Amino acid sequence: MSKMINRRDFLKSSAAILAGTALGGITGSAVSFADEAKGKYTPGTYEATVQGYTSFVTVRMEFDKDRILSCDIDASGETAGIGQAAAAEYAALVVSGQDVDAVTSATATVTLPAVRKGVQNCIDQALGKTMAINEAASAANEGSDWLGEAPLIDDSMITGTFTTDLLIVGAGNAGMMAAATAADAGMDFMICEKNATVGDTRFWVGTFNSEQAVSAGHEMSKTKAMNELARYASYKCDMEVIRMWLDNSQEVLKYWESLGVVAEWHEDLGNHVGGEEMTYVVPSMWHTLHATGKYADFELHPFFGANRTALLEAHIGELGYKVNYQMDLVRLTQDDFGKVTGAIFANANGEYVRVKANNTLLCTGGYAANGRMVSALAPIVPRCTTTALYFGSNTGSGIKAGIWAGGIKDAEAAPMIFDRALVPPDIKAGYVADEYGNLFWPGDTAFGQTNLSSQPHLKVNKDGRRFANESCPYDFISFAAAQQKDGVYACIFDSDIVEDVLAYKQYGCAKWTYTDAEAGILPDTIESLVQSGMLFRCDTVEELAEKLNIPVDIFVQTVKRYNELCEKGVDEDFGKEPYRMRALDHAPYYGGFFGGSLLTTSDGLQINRKCQVLRGSDRSPIEGLYSAGDCSGSFFSGNYPEYFVGVASSRAMTQGRYAVKAILGEEF
Repeated sequence: MSKMINRRDFLKSSAAILAGTALGGITGSAVSFADEAKGKYTPGTYEATVQGYTSFVTVRMEFDKDRILSCDIDASGETAGIGQAAAAEYAALVVSGQDVDAVTSATATVTLPAVRKGVQNCIDQALGKTMAINEAASAANEGSDWLGEAPLIDDSMITGTFTTDLLIVGAGNAGMMAAATAADAGMDFMICEKNATVGDTRFWVGTFNSEQAVSAGHEMSKTKAMNELARYASYKCDMEVIRMWLDNSQEVLKYWESLGVVAEWHEDLGNHVGGEEMTYVVPSMWHTLHATGKYADFELHPFFGANRTALLEAHIGELGYKVNYQMDLVRLTQDDFGKVTGAIFANANGEYVRVKANNTLLCTGGYAANGRMVSALAPIVPRCTTTALYFGSNTGSGIKAGIWAGGIKDAEAAPMIFDRALVPPDIKAGYVADEYGNLFWPGDTAFGQTNLSSQPHLKVNKDGRRFANESCPYDFISFAAAQQKDGVYACIFDSDIVEDVLAYKQYGCAKWTYTDAEAGILPDTIESLVQSGMLFRCDTVEELAEKLNIPVDIFVQTVKRYNELCEKGVDEDFGKEPYRMRALDHAPYYGGFFGGSLLTTSDGLQINRKCQVLRGSDRSPIEGLYSAGDCSGSFFSGNYPEYFVGVASSRAMTQGRYAVKAILGEEF
């Protein structure tokens, strides 16, 4: 097996070898080694480790002098049925086709490009063209200092330079909306993306006081909404930044409609309030966007909607623009006066590339995949999280680059955690380390989104005791679990589950289970979870306690007390609404343990309403630098305001669009 080196050393050595080589341009297409694969290999086994969707993926390939003999891909940390299935199918096709460009039927848009990269590297090793890459070792080499210092890249290591008016870094919700806005305006811009595909789409789009909501009688006071969002953040926010979203999210929805996208409004049923006598504000702002007409192929699911980022990529392509893929941000560049003048990237070939720009917009997402940043900046997360839902590439690169350039980050974290990670009873919340010291979650990604737990069923800790109002927002119950043994809890329900879920009438993404109940498929979902061995079904509560490995006597008393309160119609212990107090009195009984599944972080570089990044020294705008979406801050703090359904995606798109409008000098 060839010698393994980490990515940082690989980049340095490759850049030194390739210094002075002129680049013909940056493209979004994958590099093919089909022609090289026809040559003679050096027989042996070669290995490459690359970052996948939520884990590192290891590719191991064996060659004789003429052929690929085997291809084994360990993608066990990727999503079951998606990333894992795609890797298995692709591995077989690589051997049968003797080609890295094997075409699969899979839809794993992040795992597959990563796997191709690993296969590509193994083939190149066998051809004697490069050394092995090990991105797991590279990540571990960053050490415990999450920020570090900006890398020093000598001019002699730059292999190509590009010049543009606007540089957009990141092709997710914020970046692609910014690109579409810039393309419509005919701007000279480049958009560079770390991955080999545009970012994932979160389907819930929160538009405040949309025409659909207002015409249905659901108009809400903007002042009331602004103050509620500030209250969620304990006023650790900039209300001007919040107001910018409130003022302009409607225009962003109209822009989507101008592209032929149909917005479906979802009405709040008026009873999702989070507890008896609670005063949560719940605006009817949840929309899903559906692709029609010439973009109909981008429709993913009738309940979820369109693949928005891919649709916008097609739109800018029609206007003559493209996304430049596999461009990994290294650092920003600045002049002697502190103005940001662009950025340096590492491309797919390990070369350093400079992009000079009058304005740079960071849309690189949060830092959920950077365990050291999470541990340092959001210590509540390891106390209640067991499973990853984030992109493995969301490592905080844009946030760090902005701080290196003089920017200031939000003082407190704003993690977005779902209460849906089904885990075995012996799992504890918190990171585990791999052989290199990289931090991972112990939970299985296959059960990272078991929506059933977002229903306000009875929930107990490992001592068998109830510990919170189960009707609270999904990240709140996870935070409450952080105060309990092992940071996890058991979710309990009985055979009346369908009737119960229909009575709960959840709103937002928790409504997924309600929709399954309406469609009559919820029992099948539950049965599949029972068959998986992760959810337990028992004839008595005593037997269920034994399966869950919690004290039988305490659990029996907890269920008895809960049923008594349900009979009274008053939750004297934790204040759950009476209509959500559903007794556990019809066998069989069901239960399973749940931890938090981390989706993203929403705290980032502090900005003003024009999305200009602020200096840490005097809070003045850094000339030439903007930030939008999860890379930016000043909006959330401490939590995600669940009852403002879709506000995160909408904030990202609104900021991406209006940052470009600010650069164009438009007033808003």
